[in-house]
Amino acid sequence: MDPETKIYMDDNITLLRQIECNQDILCLCYTETHDFLAAGMMDGAVQLYKLHQNGEKNQNTSEEKFVLRDTEIMQKQSPVTAVKHRPVRKSYPISRTVIATYANGCVKCWHYPTNQCLYTIRENRQVLGLAYHSYLPKFVTMGDDAKLIMYDEETKMQERVFHASESLEVMDGHKSRVFSACFRPKSAHELISGGWDNTIQFWDSRQPYALRRISGVHMCGDGLDISKNGKEILSCSWQRENSIQLWDYGSGKLLVSLMPDSYSSLLYCGKYVSSMFIACGGTDINLFRVVDLRSHATLAMIRNLRGGTYSLDIGPVNPKHAKKIRSISIVSQLAFCAGKRIYEIDAQPG
Repeated sequence: MDPETKIYMDDNITLLRQIECNQDILCLCYTETHDFLAAGMMDGAVQLYKLHQNGEKNQNTSEEKFVLRDTEIMQKQSPVTAVKHRPVRKSYPISRTVIATYANGCVKCWHYPTNQCLYTIRENRQVLGLAYHSYLPKFVTMGDDAKLIMYDEETKMQERVFHASESLEVMDGHKSRVFSACFRPKSAHELISGGWDNTIQFWDSRQPYALRRISGVHMCGDGLDISKNGKEILSCSWQRENSIQLWDYGSGKLLVSLMPDSYSSLLYCGKYVSSMFIACGGTDINLFRVVDLRSHATLAMIRNLRGGTYSLDIGPVNPKHAKKIRSISIVSQLAFCAGKRIYEIDAQPG
C-alpha cells in the first residue's frame, strides 16, 4: 500500500493514542490494570508502552516504553505469536505478568515491572497462540502440529494434550495448524479451537479427542470468542464470504452471518466487547471495526490502515463515560495493531 494513503476513520471514533514502532507488530494486550500495552514484535521482543490514565486524547508517537527480552531471545530471534495476561478476578492477586508465545516453541512468563522472565516452557513445535481459562489457573497453547496443550499455571506442568484420534471414520480433532482457542465462561472443562482445517472443534479437558465440530470456518488468528453467558460463539475468519458469524454453542448451529457494510475483509482477530458489540480486524481491506449486534451495522470503522489488523484487545471504559457506566451502549476503549502502529481508540454510538 502507498505509505501516503489516507486512513479513513468514522466521526464517532476518538483516537486516544497512536504509537509508531520500529517493526511489524503481531499481537498485543493490555496489562491487568490497563497501565501498559504489551506488543509482541517480529524480532521476539515484547515492548510495553506506558498508558496515561486520565482519559485525555494523546496522539504522541513517542511513548515511554521498555522491552522484555532475555539472552535466549536475543541469541535466536523468533516472532512473538501471542501475548496475554491472566484474567482479572477478585480471587486472584494482581501478578503484573504477561505470558508470550514464540514461533520457536518457547512460552515465557514475564514479570514486567522487573523485566524478569519467571519461567520458560519449551515446546517442540511452532507455538501459534495461547488462551487462558476464565477462572482457573490454566492455559492452553496452540501450534503447527494440530494439537492444543493445556498447562497448570501453578505447577507449569502439562495436564492434557488435545489432538485427533487415529480413526479414519471421524474428524475428532484438528488436521492442521491451530491459531485460536477459547475456554467457555463458567465452565471448568469446556473449550473450543479453530485453525487452517476449516473447523471449530469442541473439547472437554477430561478427554483428549474433540467431542464435535463446526465446519466451514477458516481461522488464521485469534478470531474465536464465546459470549459471557456461554451461549454463543463468535467466529471472525480469514475468508471472503461470511467472515463474521455467530453460532449457538449448545447445538453448533449457525445463528447469523453478519454483513455490516460493503467493506469486506479477511479477518485475523475478533472479540466480544460486550453483549451488544463485537470488534474485529483483518486485511485486504486493512481495517478495524466495531459492530452493533442489535442492528448488525458498523458502529465504528477505521480502514486503509498501513497493514493488516492482526490483534486487538478490550481496554477500560473511558473515565469521561463513567456516569453512563450502566448503559449497555457504552463501549470500552479498544487497542489494536496494524503494521508498525498501535492504535487506541474510544468509539461511542452517535
